[in-house]
Amino acid sequence: MRTTLMIGAIALFSTIGTQAQDKKASHPMDKAWVAMNTTVLNVELKLNDDQQAKVKEIDQRFTRKEEALEAVTPKLTDTEMSNKVEALMDERDNALREVLNKDQYASWSKMRHKGTSELRPDQKDKMKTQGKD
Repeated sequence: MRTTLMIGAIALFSTIGTQAQDKKASHPMDKAWVAMNTTVLNVELKLNDDQQAKVKEIDQRFTRKEEALEAVTPKLTDTEMSNKVEALMDERDNALREVLNKDQYASWSKMRHKGTSELRPDQKDKMKTQGKD
């Protein structure tokens, strides 16, 4: 069950990332991301009802702030956008740290960083420089 849920989440996140590059994020996809992320965290971290509500609110807040960045005129460069989204993710991390217990946060942090932690340093550098102006 967890594997199926994680595969579904990865597929959804990949789809959202691709669409965000092509056009402004759509609200239905944002809602789907929030629902999927809350569900994944609930299953993986065994969130209680209060934590589920708080994680959902944090994800909704993060999504609204990211949409606001995408709507900025004049458009941000890829580097500026990347830096601002990274700052938003740090803000989201801090908010989640307040909601999750120590063990849950440690597990979540491993899940979040798993994709890039397996990359070689040259691959990480390539990711950082891709899309730079």
